[in-house]
Amino acid sequence: MIRARMVFCGKGAEEIARSLEPDNLPGMHLDVTEDCFSLTFAVEKTGTLLSTADDLLMNIKIAEETLVSLEER
Repeated sequence: MIRARMVFCGKGAEEIARSLEPDNLPGMHLDVTEDCFSLTFAVEKTGTLLSTADDLLMNIKIAEETLVSLEER
């Protein structure tokens, strides 16, 4: 089993973390504070780790862009 932990800090961290929750798989754990969040997950294969990390980063990017867009209105 390969374990990974991704940590993100910055403006809107809590909102971005909450937007990821619906996609969490059974082996994922999300810790949230006001300024940071960390997502821990475990997978069997390196390829799965890379795919999961890539999906998470894309979802975080979209959530961040959405927040910026809403703030500009």
